[in-house]
Amino acid sequence: MDRARLGALVEYTLASERAPDGELGVAFVGDRTMRRINREYRSIDTTTDVLSFSYLEETHAGGILGEIFVSPAVARSQAKEAGCALEEEVSRLVLHGLLHVLGYDHDTAATRRRMFARQERYLTRHLERASC
Repeated sequence: MDRARLGALVEYTLASERAPDGELGVAFVGDRTMRRINREYRSIDTTTDVLSFSYLEETHAGGILGEIFVSPAVARSQAKEAGCALEEEVSRLVLHGLLHVLGYDHDTAATRRRMFARQERYLTRHLERASC
C-alpha cells in the first residue's frame, strides 16, 4: 500500500468536500481488533471491512475530524472477489470511512446511491490523477 497515494486521496477528498481543518486517524488493524471494536461500539460480534468514527460534532475533540479503521484481511478478500487490486479496495474502504466521518450515510436507498456514487467518483478521479 502506497501511503503517499492514500494520503493524497484523503487530502483530495477533504478539499473537495470543503471539510474543516483537522486531524484524521487511519489505522490498519487485524480481524481480532476489528471484531472487538465492532462488538464494543456497534454490538456486532464479527469482523468487518471498515469502521469509522466522526468527531465533527464533538466540541471536546480538539480538531480531530475522526478515525477510520480498515481490515487489510477483509480488504484482500473483497479485492479478490471483485477482481480488483488490493490498493484500489483499500482506497475504496478508506474513502468509505472518510465519507462517514464527514456525515454521509447509507441507511436508505437514496442516501446509499448518493454516498456510493460520491465514493466511486472520488476514487476514479484520484486514480486518473495518480496515473498521469
